[in-house]
Amino acid sequence: MARTRAQEPERSRPREEEALSADDAPVQRVLELQRQAGNRAVASALENGGSLARQPAHAPARADAPPEPQPGEVLTREVNRRITETISHAPAAYSAWDGTYSWRAKWQLKLDLRAEIGELAVVVRLHSTASSAQKRAWTRAIRRKWSDKFAFVVLRETPVVISPGVTDDMQEMYPIRIKIQWVRRPRDAHYTITANAPGAAEDGRAGQGGTTSMTGWGTADTVDVTHEFGHILGCPEEYFTTNGVDYTRGGRRQGFRDPGAGVMNNPAGPALARNFNVIRSEAARLRGVPRAKTAIRPWL
Repeated sequence: MARTRAQEPERSRPREEEALSADDAPVQRVLELQRQAGNRAVASALENGGSLARQPAHAPARADAPPEPQPGEVLTREVNRRITETISHAPAAYSAWDGTYSWRAKWQLKLDLRAEIGELAVVVRLHSTASSAQKRAWTRAIRRKWSDKFAFVVLRETPVVISPGVTDDMQEMYPIRIKIQWVRRPRDAHYTITANAPGAAEDGRAGQGGTTSMTGWGTADTVDVTHEFGHILGCPEEYFTTNGVDYTRGGRRQGFRDPGAGVMNNPAGPALARNFNVIRSEAARLRGVPRAKTAIRPWL
């Protein structure tokens, strides 16, 4: 939930991670096969003792659409989860932010187990009177920030040895993909988004380009909206001290819009693995596995 925001230029995205070294080639083959051929292909190759070295770097292009899902291959559920955050120790200029806040994280979770697809989709239905071009700009910014950055992983009971000193603990791996659906009727939406003109304020809060809150998005903004979308996903603020975590690092940071911080502290920053904790919990429930047997891992 956005509060008063200082104006700040958009920062460039962090550099992509360096390519894996030659020593990491088996790991790279596992990840590449998971991305291109699906989790089941990886599980079969590892459990049957197959050589990943013989797997093609890229699966052959598929001319046909994926087959229709069989019963149990696509799992869905509607999520409507109460989120609570408590902010404390804000400096005098932001003391009004101290307090406890709550909202609902609402979206549909769709886990596609088919080898041809293999993804965890977070489908958020939104309604707004904003223009189609505006909706496309918001959607593009949100997907660039949140989609295909991390994967939901179901862990193996016992890791598989790929080569001496290299193991694979991932039984299943599904990239997390954000899918925004703009619907015509408010009653069909998880949220109704108000399109705010630049300079708009809401209860004394004013953000970049008119963005004021989780459901008040600025028509001149594609940065702060990515932070507000994090609240839709169930992420709390990472300001000052939130839920007992000191984001000032003992006073070494200001605790708000810090350079290099993640999106829930600085909207220009990246989404971090911990920002997918609610998605992880809900996905574990949907998959029918204990949360402790899952993880959030980078989707390389």
